[in-house]
Amino acid sequence: EYMLVLSDGTKVWMNSASELQYPVVFGKESRRVRLSGEAYFEVTKDSIRPFIVEVDRGFEVKVLGTHFNIKAYDTDDCYETTLVEGKVQVFQENGTKVTLEPSEQMVIGQNGKHEVRVVNTSYYIAWHEGWFYFNDESLEQVLTMIGRWYDIDFNFEAEGLNGIAVTGKLRRFENLSVILKMLEKITGARYNLTDRMVTVSRKNNRE
Repeated sequence: EYMLVLSDGTKVWMNSASELQYPVVFGKESRRVRLSGEAYFEVTKDSIRPFIVEVDRGFEVKVLGTHFNIKAYDTDDCYETTLVEGKVQVFQENGTKVTLEPSEQMVIGQNGKHEVRVVNTSYYIAWHEGWFYFNDESLEQVLTMIGRWYDIDFNFEAEGLNGIAVTGKLRRFENLSVILKMLEKITGARYNLTDRMVTVSRKNNRE
């Protein structure tokens, strides 16, 4: 995780495996950056120069001053823009423009179709506050998130394990072994770490 302050005073927190492209100094008409991955923005207000975040798959987020989170890993099935405070506009290359209010989230699928829903924003910005927060997510989704943070891969030895539903909240800075032990209690599966690969298997009846 990495925090930086842009030339206009905007603060950006970068999640693991993320990249932000930005100019040393913004121009006179707009403040434009490009994101790959996930980041939380606290944008400095500027009524003249809108702040624009470009993401691939043909969409961008335009704001004047607000707090919001964008999750846009190229390996994910969908991209999410979650508004915490203020107001943002999400533009798609097909001409769609959607304005979000606080606690609203816009989800864009790989096919370009979008959905707007009301969410609990604390769940989507938990990483920014140092937590893993899972709400009835599949074990595969959970391990993808953990794998990005600890730079490890996971392998499922048996069918059905990847679909186990997980709900819980874990401190992000715990040692990986602590996280895996907690997941064992939650999921009933066994986790074996070798080098940078975690093998997930079923426990036998004697364990």
